[in-house]
Formats: sequence, structure tokens, C-alpha cells
Amino acid sequence: MAEWLKRVLAHRRAVRPVAQSEAKECGLACLAMIANVHRHDIDLSYLRALFPLSQSGMSLGDIVEVAEGLGLDANGFALSNVGELTSVALPAILHWNGNHFVVLERIRAGRYHVHDPEFGLRIYDRADMERLFSGVVLEFQPRMDFARLTAERRLGFVEVFRATRGLGNTVWQISLVSLAIALLALGMPVLLEIALDVVIPQVDLDLLRVLAIGLAAMMVFEAVGRWLRDAIVLRSSTLLQLQFTRNVVGHAFRLPLGYFERRHPGDFAVRVDSIDHIKTFLVGGLVTAVADTATSLLLVGLMTYYAPLMAGVTLLTLVAVLIARAVTFPALRRHTAASLEARSEEQARLLDGLRGVAALKAHNATDLFAMRWFESFTRFANTDFRARHATIDAELFMHVVIATSTVTTLYMGVGAVIGNSLTIGSLYAFFALRGDFFERVNRLTVNLMHLSVMRVHFQRLDDLVGQDPEPGAAGVRIHRAVRWSVALDGVRIQFGRADAPLLVDVNLTVDVAGGESIAIMGASGSGKSSLLKVLASLHDPAAGRLSVDGTTLDQFGRREFRANLGVVFADDGLFAGTVADNLVLFDPSVTRTQMEDALDQVGLGAAVDALPQGFATLVSEESGLLSTGQRRRLLVARALCRRPRLLLLDEVTANLDPETERALVEGLRHVAAAKVYVTHSPHVLACVDRVVRVANGRLVTEADPDRTARAAGRLPELA
Repeated sequence: MAEWLKRVLAHRRAVRPVAQSEAKECGLACLAMIANVHRHDIDLSYLRALFPLSQSGMSLGDIVEVAEGLGLDANGFALSNVGELTSVALPAILHWNGNHFVVLERIRAGRYHVHDPEFGLRIYDRADMERLFSGVVLEFQPRMDFARLTAERRLGFVEVFRATRGLGNTVWQISLVSLAIALLALGMPVLLEIALDVVIPQVDLDLLRVLAIGLAAMMVFEAVGRWLRDAIVLRSSTLLQLQFTRNVVGHAFRLPLGYFERRHPGDFAVRVDSIDHIKTFLVGGLVTAVADTATSLLLVGLMTYYAPLMAGVTLLTLVAVLIARAVTFPALRRHTAASLEARSEEQARLLDGLRGVAALKAHNATDLFAMRWFESFTRFANTDFRARHATIDAELFMHVVIATSTVTTLYMGVGAVIGNSLTIGSLYAFFALRGDFFERVNRLTVNLMHLSVMRVHFQRLDDLVGQDPEPGAAGVRIHRAVRWSVALDGVRIQFGRADAPLLVDVNLTVDVAGGESIAIMGASGSGKSSLLKVLASLHDPAAGRLSVDGTTLDQFGRREFRANLGVVFADDGLFAGTVADNLVLFDPSVTRTQMEDALDQVGLGAAVDALPQGFATLVSEESGLLSTGQRRRLLVARALCRRPRLLLLDEVTANLDPETERALVEGLRHVAAAKVYVTHSPHVLACVDRVVRVANGRLVTEADPDRTARAAGRLPELA
């Protein structure tokens, strides 16, 4: 696949060398070279200002992060040998000699053209590459720009063509090959006409041999052409699927949290599934339609040359077929939209059942749930049936019209042969051309019908790609630490304009420099968790602002702020993966020492060591290897692995026995970070500097949390 990418993206700029000025900025210099290849125009000083380097330089993860801010998606690979570099999309960044980064521009005649930011362009042979290449490579692709889509300009084929690199050239290749195949097919009826009208009457065996050789050669060329076209379609469809799917899903994960809270995962999965339908039609159906249109015009010309009246009947038949298709288009589009909506509901319900299968079994409700799921599945099946039935209704009418036309045309053709105005060979050639014509017209009308259906799929994707990402989601992140405080000033939390506010006039300042710890208490549903999400910058307040070190969140940077956070929400769960994956959240910069320290702080070190494969043990939220309390503590350890300046913890002591809870709270006391707890735990209340309570839509500070709690008789002394 990457080799194909190299060919179709050959129009890219050549690599413009960028020399490093400092020993540790080779990664930054390599990224500048890659960015300029992909239509940027930046220098090292620009990147240096955006991404100040530490003394240790850049890691692979840092390069991926900065590339994302430049609109480039990176793929990392660990290669077992130098020969595998031929399958990498170039130019790419190579890890070099154990402690350096270089850019591999191209491979030509066994020679590797490498831009070293320290020495400039160098050309190596395979032996040198095997000695210097460390085995890790990053390849890059530009991300689709969904910001251009507005209410007036929606997502469509043109936007996909523009955004998918190399697809336009590939479509032209497919079109030209398809046209060549069609032209070869047009020659066969002519050869057969000569065989019937010349070879047989004149018994010309020499001409027969020539015709046989010509016919065989045309059939071989046609077969090779079809193979070439199918290979190009396969590669280009995979290219489109990789680029478009990655960009759509990547864009989705940059959207605000509220987008996902308003939609079920099953609905999102069905929307992403629309990409496969678009890919199949765009690379196959649409390109085939272009070739079929051009070929059909040639076929009409040839049929008119052989028999003008019979060609006229054929064209009238075409008009009737097009009318039948046009009549069924609206119903098909309507049923397809309903089918997709029903599919979303069915998938959502099935996912709910899979997530809650333990509760269903415990209450003997699995059969009842299956019946309810089957109701939604039946709705989907019925709407899908109606969409398909509209198609076969049109097919029936089309076949009746074509059959009537065939009988009429045959009657006219035989009569013309009897009257000596048409030869048998010409009649045969005409019907061969006519059969090819209707085959292509049928394909063309089916593709037009699918084009109407594609609008439905594009509309569903529009709901996703037309959303604005979070502010700063696409920018380069500057590593910035929270130094003094995080504050909520005059914040109002409200779900919708018509809904009553949950909280009003919230003023809360967290002293990060002093490592302050705060507990938030309140009745269930009073807005505590929502307040924590505003404090984590996941939700924007309806009024007021979140400020960091005295500046607005936008000035400080949303992503920069979140890099200072360690967060555990009440509904968080484990990802399906290893213990290490869940601890580091796929961040390669987190070391094993950091993971071990975090586990020790939450009292899970021994439990993880006792697992079958230790850190490599596969776990998930449904796995029975870890108890509910252990999974909860693993989430806390995940937050601690980030070495945060501010911890936001929502009911982290839930599902813990008193002794384990006491040990966890004691461990968190020694974490060098400010902490905000949403809790009712007396052990937590004993350790915080301040308690605030949510009451009647307001945030009220309790003057002395220890005295207030103990007076209520609910706070034990810590040992």
C-alpha cells in the first residue's frame, strides 16, 4: 500500500533541507522538512517558538504531537529489516543511529537518499542503512480540512476528491483503462460481422486466421485491461478508506465532549460505516459511470451506422428505462434514510445489552431484552426491505420494457435481412452492440440510483465532519505548566437554554502552587460531576469563565491545560488492552518507573505483579481478572502516571473496603499535586484543606471541614 502511495503522490514537492542549530533539535528539523513537502512553508525557528525543546530533545511521541498540530497524521512502524523501507510512504522520518532523526526522501536503484539535519543530503547503500537505521520509521499524510464545510457547502464527492491525496490521478487512470477496455470490446462485433459476411461466403481461410488471431489478441488485451483496472480500483479504494476513515474518526475525537454525550456509540458506528459505501461507489461506481457514458455514446453512433431505425427504437427504450429509474429515486432515498436510522437504533440497543449483560442475566431479563432488541432489528429489516423492493420494482419495469424493445428490434432486423437492406453479419453486430449498450446503460442507471443514495450517507457524515472541533484542538501544543491557580469565576452550568441552571454564580479557586485539596459535596444530581467537567475544560460554562494562572483558558491553551491534569470521572472504565496500555493511555513517553510508582501509590503494585503476565496482562472493563475496586484504583494510577499538577477525582473511593479506602487516601495525600474530590467519603474529608457543598444551585464553602464533619458524627480519626 505504501509503495502505491509513493507512486500516486509523486507530484509532491522535493524535500527542502533544514539544518539543525542545536544538538537536540534534529527531530524538529526533520519535521520542518516533512511539513514543507506537504504544502507548508515553515522554518526551524518557527517550530522552535511553538515547541520549546527540553534538554532531552524530542521523542517519537513529541514528533507525532507536533505533526498533528501542523495538520499531518503520523503512522509509526517498527521494521525488521531495511528492505521493508520500500513499502513506506516517503518522505518519512527514520530513527537513526540510536539517538538521532533523519528524513528518507527516496530509494532509487538500491541507493537511499537521506537528509540528515546535521550533515545535509547523504546517499547510502544498503550496508550503511543496516548499520545506521534503528528500525523505527514515521510516515505522514496530510489531514483533510473539514473546516471548509459550511451550511452552504456540504460534504460531497468534490471535497473527498480534493482531500484525498492522489485520488484524482488514480480516478483518471481508472477512467482511461475503462475506456480502453470498452473500445476493445467494440471491435469484437465488427470482427464477427466480417467473419459472417465475408469469410463464410468466400471461404477465405487466410482471412479467418487473421480474424482469429486479432480476436484472440483483443480478448487477451481486454482481460489484462480488466485486471489492471481492478488492481487500480482495489488499491485506490484502500487508499481512500485509509485516508478518509482516519480523517473522519480523527476529526470526531477532536470534537467537544458534548457531541458524544448527545449520541449513542451505535449511532456513531453506523455513521462511520457510511464511509465504506462512499468508498465503494466513489472509486468503483462513479468512475465506471464516466467510462460507461463515453462508451454508450460510441455504441449509439455505431448502432445508428448499422440500422438508424432500430437505433431509434433502442434510444426510446433508454428513455423509458431512465424514467423508471427517476420515478423510484425519491422512494429509494427515503427508505434508505429510514433504514440507516433504524440501523443506528438497533446497533445502539445491541451495544447496551452487551454492556449490561451481567445485570440482564442476574434479573433473568436476557430473553426480554432480546425480544426488545428484535423489535428494533425488525424495524431495520422492514425499512431495508422496502428500500430493496423499490429497486426490484424498477428492475421489473426495466426488463419488461427491454424485452418488448428486443422483440420489436428483432422483428425489424429480420425483416431488413429478408428485404436485403441489412446483412446477417450487420444484424449480429447490431444486436451485440445493443446488448453491450443496455448492459452499460443498466450499470449507469444503477450508479445514478446509488448516487442518490450516497446523498443520504453524505448527510449522515455531515453531522460529524460539519461540527467544529474544540478550540485549539488542531494547534501545536506548547508545554506549559500551571504555576499558581485554577479558578472558576461567575460560572453558570446549564445543559440547554430551555433547561433550568444546575449551578449559578460559581466562584472557586484552587491553589495549585500550594497543593491545595478541596472536597465537593452535595446531593445526587446537584451538579457536582458537571462542575468537575467544567473544571477539566471538557464542558464550557453557560456563563462565566475558567481561568488558569490569571489568564483565560483560550489564552493559556486548552490542550496545554489538560496536560497538567490527572482526571478520574465516576463513569470512567478500562480500555480493552494490557495493564500498561491502560496506565499510559497509549503515551510512549510514560516510563515503567512512572507506572510502578503510580501503582504503589494506590496500593496495586503487588496485585499487578501477581497477574499472569504482569503489565502485559490483557484486561477490560468486563474482565474478571481485576475486581471493581482494583479497576477503580487502576484508573487513579493512570491519572498519577501523568504526574499532574491538578488531580480531579470523582468518587474514587467507591467500591473500596474501609481499609483499602484509608490506604488509598493516605497514598493520595503524599502526591505532589492540588486535588479536587467529588466525594462523600469521611476518609477523604479528613484529608482536605477545604470542603465546598452544592446546595440549592450554589456552591457554599464550609468554614471548618474537620469540625463540621466530626460534629455530624461521621468522620473517624486517621491513624
